[in-house]
Amino acid sequence: MAKWMSLMKKADFKKIAADLGIDQVTARVLVNRHLSEEDMKGFLNPDLGSLNDPLLMSDMERACELIRGLIKDKKRIRVVGDYDADGICSTYILIDALRRLGADCDFCLPDRVKDGYGLNPDMVEQAAEDGIEAIITCDNGIAASPAVSLAKEKGMTVIVTDHHEIPFSTAEGNEGELPEAFNTGSGVYDAISGDKIYHLPHADAVIDPHRIDDKYPFPGICGAVVAWKLVFVLFSGEADSYMDYLPEAAFATITDIMELVDENRIIVYYGLKAMAEAKNPGLDALIECSGLDRTRISAYNVGFVLGPCFNASGRIDTAETAVSLLLENDREKALAIANKLVKLNDQRKFMTTMGVNKAFAMLSELEEIPDVIVIYMQDLHESLCGLVAGKLKEKYNRPVFVLCKTKTGEVKGSGRSIEAYSMYEKMVEANEAYEQENPDNGGVFIRFGGHPMAAGLSMRETDIDWLRNYLNQHSDLSASDMEKRVIIDVPMPLWYVKIPLIDELSRLEPFGNGNPRPVFAEKGLPLVSYRMIGKGQQYRKLRLSSHGRVVDALYFGEGAAMDGAIREAFGRSQLDKAMAGMKNDIRLDIVYYPDINDYMGTKSAEARITDFRVRKG
Repeated sequence: MAKWMSLMKKADFKKIAADLGIDQVTARVLVNRHLSEEDMKGFLNPDLGSLNDPLLMSDMERACELIRGLIKDKKRIRVVGDYDADGICSTYILIDALRRLGADCDFCLPDRVKDGYGLNPDMVEQAAEDGIEAIITCDNGIAASPAVSLAKEKGMTVIVTDHHEIPFSTAEGNEGELPEAFNTGSGVYDAISGDKIYHLPHADAVIDPHRIDDKYPFPGICGAVVAWKLVFVLFSGEADSYMDYLPEAAFATITDIMELVDENRIIVYYGLKAMAEAKNPGLDALIECSGLDRTRISAYNVGFVLGPCFNASGRIDTAETAVSLLLENDREKALAIANKLVKLNDQRKFMTTMGVNKAFAMLSELEEIPDVIVIYMQDLHESLCGLVAGKLKEKYNRPVFVLCKTKTGEVKGSGRSIEAYSMYEKMVEANEAYEQENPDNGGVFIRFGGHPMAAGLSMRETDIDWLRNYLNQHSDLSASDMEKRVIIDVPMPLWYVKIPLIDELSRLEPFGNGNPRPVFAEKGLPLVSYRMIGKGQQYRKLRLSSHGRVVDALYFGEGAAMDGAIREAFGRSQLDKAMAGMKNDIRLDIVYYPDINDYMGTKSAEARITDFRVRKG
């Protein structure tokens, strides 16, 4: 059972509410988001004029000068993206913008199974055969040093744009004096900060807001936003040009699970609104084929309905299909491609469910669940490792690595982590420890990359047990780190919820990572009535009494589990009475968020229950 925790931050809520013209409940939520009163004004009134200056990114100006020169000299450019939604959107933004600027360019995305993640030497060799004279990466490249060096050997101009963590090694003290800043123009690609030496690929320009010498104030942007910022400078800030790509920048920000704070929130806030204008026929076709209303697209719709269609193309087909959708201007052709993506995602859902069920069965055979789960599923399709890892992380609330065996015999995998466990750093630590134990074999990973919350890897099958043991022996996780928590913004009784407050809380959207939907709680609510709803009768509709006011509530979790909890605490007869709308002894504690029920033009406030506890006595 999850531990309920109410945020108890202190502030003069009455003054904040009066100054900003908002309810004190909203003021409490804003304080919970660690915002100053000045920041709250911007949060409630997002402004595109507040976006950070792209030129604060190291090498931005240098990259744009190089690209302008490539276009002027009519050099052949290849944009190399990635196979996820961020990489797809990044590729579209760059390729379409470069073509508008007159560039001779094409694009290439790695095949997840054949190529693996990002730019690799084989792709460079192919580019050379195709007469390509310059490569621009997006959403990858920062960890592609061998491929970048090969491209340089072949005389290509290479520009890396990425948003992933910079590869590093631990300083041993015998490296000599190293600079604290990079300089790609002068060939300085290694720099030191603290006890870490950071390494850039030897490209002509490297744009990545995670560079230790970067002055960009908010590094938490996705690859598509980095590409969008590059396009902003290339278009000299002409809003009519670069703003055309705002929807795709927002789409990628959501699907790559970036925190919806700072400029990310502004980008997503206006990007969702821009989707209603249907400027991109391909994106509009996907919205239509998914059965959504373009005028009411939410971050949830992008993250859980539209985004998975893009990701499915990279998992079980080719991500170039999704890029072709965004580039397509013919509506009928766009609808055909969009329909294909929706069907691919349906296939992906089925395959994922099978994989997750098998993983749960494998873990159920263990005496106890380890602090760090490393599960080897030989026959799992490698494109599903990350999805299965995510499901396991949700259930067990601990870091998870899911590994599978490829056709070449190599083991590949993906990891998903929790806040208390910096996955990429732990992988660096493991890699270095293995190399010290086995100096002739190199690290435990053949390739790896990622960030604190997610990672990808390839390794030898014979080293799986070593990795599992090492990660668990050095997890540094406590029991509290792995304890599920439900964070409650305000203990607010249901009777207080009115439609004007719900409308006001909607000003805090878009909700997502870093800006969760505000949730509230009330204890000891009498159950007035209780019934099953949904096609499979799997959900529950409750009527609850809050200080004499009866409020409707919906529970879209496991309805059968709620039935069982009530029966166990109060008995079957009391549940039967509630289902008949009769007086009963049942009392519930609930965590909820308020919503508006609009039925035939009549609006009423209701609660969406996200967690519950039975309260007896």
